[in-house]
Amino acid sequence: MDLNDAPSNLENSLKRRRGRRNLKHNDDSDSVHSDMAGRRSSLSVSQRPSSSGAPYTGASSSSYIVNPLLQADDENFILTEHSGIQLQVENSGGNARELTRSMTADIIGSTRPSIHDWDKRTDSASDSDLPVEEESHVHSNLPISSINQLPNELLTLIFFFGSQLPHFDLRYPLSSVPSFKSPTFVEIVMKTCRRWRQLIAHTPSLWTNVLISRSRSDLDRLPSIADFEKPMGSITSALQRSSNLLLDITIDFTHISSKTAIRQLSAESERWRSLSIFVQTSQNLPAVLSHLKDIRAPELQTLEITAHKFHDGDFPHTSPHAFLKSSPHLSTVRLNRVSLRWGASPLRGLTTLELRFIIWPSHTDFQTLFTNSPELQNLKLHFDTHAFTRLDRNNGNFTMTRPLIKIPCLRTLELRFIYHDSSSTYNVILLLQLFSLPALEELTFKDFGTAEWCRSLVYFRYYAKSFPKLTRLILERVKDIIYVDSSLVRAFPHLTSLHLIGVYSSAFCRLLCGARTQDLGSAGLASSPYNEVEVWPALEELVIEQDQGGKIELVAEAVLARKQTGRSLKTVQLDRSFFDKAEQNGQRDLISWMKQTTELRYI
Repeated sequence: MDLNDAPSNLENSLKRRRGRRNLKHNDDSDSVHSDMAGRRSSLSVSQRPSSSGAPYTGASSSSYIVNPLLQADDENFILTEHSGIQLQVENSGGNARELTRSMTADIIGSTRPSIHDWDKRTDSASDSDLPVEEESHVHSNLPISSINQLPNELLTLIFFFGSQLPHFDLRYPLSSVPSFKSPTFVEIVMKTCRRWRQLIAHTPSLWTNVLISRSRSDLDRLPSIADFEKPMGSITSALQRSSNLLLDITIDFTHISSKTAIRQLSAESERWRSLSIFVQTSQNLPAVLSHLKDIRAPELQTLEITAHKFHDGDFPHTSPHAFLKSSPHLSTVRLNRVSLRWGASPLRGLTTLELRFIIWPSHTDFQTLFTNSPELQNLKLHFDTHAFTRLDRNNGNFTMTRPLIKIPCLRTLELRFIYHDSSSTYNVILLLQLFSLPALEELTFKDFGTAEWCRSLVYFRYYAKSFPKLTRLILERVKDIIYVDSSLVRAFPHLTSLHLIGVYSSAFCRLLCGARTQDLGSAGLASSPYNEVEVWPALEELVIEQDQGGKIELVAEAVLARKQTGRSLKTVQLDRSFFDKAEQNGQRDLISWMKQTTELRYI
């Protein structure tokens, strides 16, 4: 800005005095302020750098002031925004610029703009409709909120974790699927302020979690069927803003046209990393899969399919289609309350398979499923009443002539048995005998009752030599007080880690207090060294969670006993309840001793 271009009242407010390099205010400074406030739009706007890649423009201020510039040329002056964010220097030398930087630091240290003043640019057309609070001018003496001072990089991390969808675990056959919240986290945050909206809109990683759903109320508000079949703007926006990053897609087809949604997503199918599909019932699945049959997803790693409603053990009216023409990197499949064509190409070469309360296949289909994935390492099988009847054509009467289902590389196995009638029970041994698992390392029992526990111990004790690598046992939510004796040690003789979740742990601690225990299953009942068995000589880790009746003194007794026998527990992990009880009972010294004796960790 040249001095000659300044208004007359501004010229009158500046006095040229040779020999003095200073600018002074006169009595007309108030008129200078009001005049210059009206000329803000003619000043250039500075660009705020951000390593997140989101552009930000300088903020406008409530007024401009004329600051005295020492040792500057008489012909020069500086205009500074009252907020301290923007400085503009005309015809100034190096000294002036250096002083400007120091002045900027002083101004920013005393006055900061409102969060709504960070950006004056107008976003793209897709953002123009978003309601944003009207810009307000905050007095410079007001304190600055801490969140307004967070750098863009930290805000990006916060928004990224906030945009993650919670993991859904179908615990029971009749459990309802939690509804997806609308609007999404990202949509809510974008409406908070201009700075956040700009940051989210220009950060592709915040758009890689694509949630596609429609509530029943939104469906009822659609004017016609034609609107139901129109492309969804949320899909288009997410695909554009995610740039070229891989996508994690979750789509609920309950109130959405599967044909339209899949057609939109198929344009970027080479970027699919995970695909989670929700359908109303298993009968709706074939129609959805028919639109995926020609899709190529070269980067797809995880596929999950869930039905909202339970199937009651009935087969769908239409056999599910083959789907996904090509998915070479697909390694993880989770199926909840649905059925598939078990020999379909996507179900090949898997390393992780989770089957929860599915419409169970025949023994032949079951064997084909595992034969097509010889490198399978992780398996979760959640059985219900219908699963036992479907595994055999004769209403659950298993035959011993069936060929074994061999899974040579399986490392972890999780088993759950849920009965629709609490009084019913099935012989789990016949189910366990279906598999050959020579490489099994970790076994998890969930929601077991006393009957299943006793039968499982009988099976694993008899076939203990068939599981030479089984070293980790996890027991979670055992329904009743279970028997803990030599049968447990005989069934799992090579344990190095014992993990108890929601289990009566005192019985296990008492077992660990002795180096040996009497083998009640041996031929002689008299107590003698020949009828005793060593209690897990290789055990190194003990983990206890969610046991309201757990006692810290019993855990300490087990730690001491193991140490005295030369088989110390290297790690003991306990949840907060143990330490809270110790504090209440004045057992701090016991906790301190355990910390000195073993590696004690909080869960």
